[in-house]
Amino acid sequence: MGQLIKLQDYISRYEIDMFRYPGQFIRQKRKQWEQTTVEKQHFLDHIFDFQMKWASSTIREKSYIDKEFYKDHNLKYFLQRFPDTYLVLYRPIFKLKNAPVEVEIIMISPTTTWLITILEGVENSVFIGSNDRFWIERKGKHDKKVLSPMIELDRMDGIVRTIYSLYDIVLPIRKVILNRTGYIDFPLAPFDVDLVEKRKYEEWFTGLRNTSSPLKHMQLKAGNALLQYCHTVCVRRME
Repeated sequence: MGQLIKLQDYISRYEIDMFRYPGQFIRQKRKQWEQTTVEKQHFLDHIFDFQMKWASSTIREKSYIDKEFYKDHNLKYFLQRFPDTYLVLYRPIFKLKNAPVEVEIIMISPTTTWLITILEGVENSVFIGSNDRFWIERKGKHDKKVLSPMIELDRMDGIVRTIYSLYDIVLPIRKVILNRTGYIDFPLAPFDVDLVEKRKYEEWFTGLRNTSSPLKHMQLKAGNALLQYCHTVCVRRME
């Protein structure tokens, strides 16, 4: 299960000690797995609730989570289908130049920082990409104009690279346009952008799931650096 180190602007335990909690989560999950008597999925749902608690509270403070996040299929996808050594920031809000900026998904593996935007529409539709501000989603004879996902990816890329440079983080960055239900036609895609659509999804997903590398110091350093620039809204717990 991926570790949810930041959910939107909620207080996270990982903000308190980024170098302690990832290892503690893995040990806690392993211990609960050894003691569990329920099937796989019930265990995953139990750990999901545990993750949401860690992503919205500390010993002294807490944030109030929008209940919609508990039903967010994409959030569960990133937390329940990737290894424990993946650190996830889900729709984090960065505070840059006094202006809050919400982005989509940042996933830090032991070896790579993945910047992910989800571009999914009608089942089996084709998104036709270009360098313009808008793309076209095509299904049969029906065309629909959508905002280019490159705008979001470039914004995330700029934020992450700026923060990494301030903290001397050396970790490769890959940008992903994710479409699990359809196709992407973008012949002029930049070399550092992965078009993960229906034909390539299983290969990409399997490659990430099969990563066996343990948590690395540079990875934790990267997560810690990003958290320093995330906006947080919380209240003190009642004594």
